[in-house]
Amino acid sequence: MISKYIIFKYSVSLTFVFTLLFSFKSLTKGKNTKKVPSDIVIEQCHNSLEWYNDHPGYRGEFTRVLDYCKKNAKDISPEGFKVNPILSDFGSFSGVNTRPRDTVHQGIDIIGSHNQPIIAIKDGIVLEKTIEDCWGATLVVDHGNALDGKKIIAVYGHVGDFMVNENDIVKRGDIIAKLPQKANFLCMARVRHLHLQIGQEYCKKEEKNNWGCKYFIKDFYNSLNPHAYWSNGPNNVTCFEKDKKYKEGTITYPFICKKNN
Repeated sequence: MISKYIIFKYSVSLTFVFTLLFSFKSLTKGKNTKKVPSDIVIEQCHNSLEWYNDHPGYRGEFTRVLDYCKKNAKDISPEGFKVNPILSDFGSFSGVNTRPRDTVHQGIDIIGSHNQPIIAIKDGIVLEKTIEDCWGATLVVDHGNALDGKKIIAVYGHVGDFMVNENDIVKRGDIIAKLPQKANFLCMARVRHLHLQIGQEYCKKEEKNNWGCKYFIKDFYNSLNPHAYWSNGPNNVTCFEKDKKYKEGTITYPFICKKNN
């Protein structure tokens, strides 16, 4: 009887142990799975951080920001395409350089290579081109109305060369600017990127630096979410393709998309 009791107790104990191990593995499954960044994320994270090539004394910061970029940049490529990743999205409290923001982000920050073309997200007219002390080269374009009737006044911030002039009429997909050679302006945070922001009320030049009208649009701190206006529907990033027709009042991605091989 004693030996049977011991065997029974031992069997119950083993069953209990195996049950615990199985439950623990089930609970922790995937928690330790390391996110592997896509090829386009790795490529553009390196490309966007070329500022550090000229500043070797910041090697430690470069390593930290690169690691942050690889972990946090979003590959939002539509099926069949590769597009520049978003490093700081609309509504984020984190900047492109790992540091927290003072206020919620009102645009999308898209990283890229030097001289990479930036294209118009919709037909429109160029309201302003300027080189602002913190932002660097910036374009403001009136793209008319959105599907919901709201105005689309787009700010293309932190660019390099301008490819258009004020009062120019632009078509969706036209090259309007290029990303800069160097990310030297303070608001670029040493990371080359396009800041795309959509407001509804333009700040005219004579209104600048007045209360409520500091940066390009009057609703700078209450802007529209670009992800609500993609041509393929909300949160479905849409690439521009020549000769393709798009819904009125919708937008396409501000970079040329590469087709997958």
